[in-house]
Amino acid sequence: MKKIMIILFSVLIVSCSENTQNKKNENDRISEKIEKQQNNNKTEDLKLLTYSNLVDKKTQEELKNELLKAGIQHNDIENFLESVNYFNSEIDNESLVKEGFITSDSLNPDYNIEVIQNKWEEKNSLFPGYNCRITSFGLMKDYISLGNPEINDTSQLFIDEEALNSTPLKKFNENERKIFNSFFSIIKTEKTKDIDKHIIKVKEDWRKKNITFKKNDKLSLISVFFHSLITPEENFLFIGHAGVLINSDNGKLIFIEKLSFQEPYQVLKFDNRTQLNDYLMNKYDVEWGQETASPFIMENDELMDGYRLNPNKGKK
Repeated sequence: MKKIMIILFSVLIVSCSENTQNKKNENDRISEKIEKQQNNNKTEDLKLLTYSNLVDKKTQEELKNELLKAGIQHNDIENFLESVNYFNSEIDNESLVKEGFITSDSLNPDYNIEVIQNKWEEKNSLFPGYNCRITSFGLMKDYISLGNPEINDTSQLFIDEEALNSTPLKKFNENERKIFNSFFSIIKTEKTKDIDKHIIKVKEDWRKKNITFKKNDKLSLISVFFHSLITPEENFLFIGHAGVLINSDNGKLIFIEKLSFQEPYQVLKFDNRTQLNDYLMNKYDVEWGQETASPFIMENDELMDGYRLNPNKGKK
């Protein structure tokens, strides 16, 4: 009996040592990747933005073909386009690109948000609209597997829940709703500006939930994580923005997003992931002197290649 106890104790020590070493190796790998990408100054900063608001049928058909080639189900594409047409119609195409794509020297397209919101609320007083998370999950749900949806904290999803409860269009079934709530739940973290430590927290949380992404070389989920500090002891991470990325056959990257509940749908084209990063970080990595970490971008379950801090931060 004594020999058995010694053997079990030895196994536990080895197991704990291996887990600690694996965690250290993963942390080192993430830190090295972040440092390498932050020091990559060879890629030119994004200067121009090419985008569409999917107003015309021709552009919708082009995107539909890209989504089909990427493996998205026909019904999910039609559901997405129905949502696009509903929003665009309700705001009378206010401030939108009326046909095809345009290229702008502004990395933040100029929309008359006040007019758009007023038009929307006149016709949808009880429905806040769809946002980035609902839109992205609607396209990606067949490629996200989650084994433990009972692990969730939806305290930051109250408007998402309001939207899904009052939606005029069919969205998610009961099981998909559970997966949505768990996947986009807040993740507890610590007070630190070290992005690598926060990424480890995300990975640990997703392992507990048994989250996996079905392999697809043409399609991925882009998640922008934000660090929120309530008190020094109460910190959490949250997917504040999300979009769907398609690797097109012509080498271009196509990024699909809904800016917010009462802001437009956008489809953007980029040459590489650093350009996509610069677009997103120019929009979201804008705070100075904060106690929280800068936003970081995950592609599926890994830090996105090309990730770096906002190169335009501090520039006039």
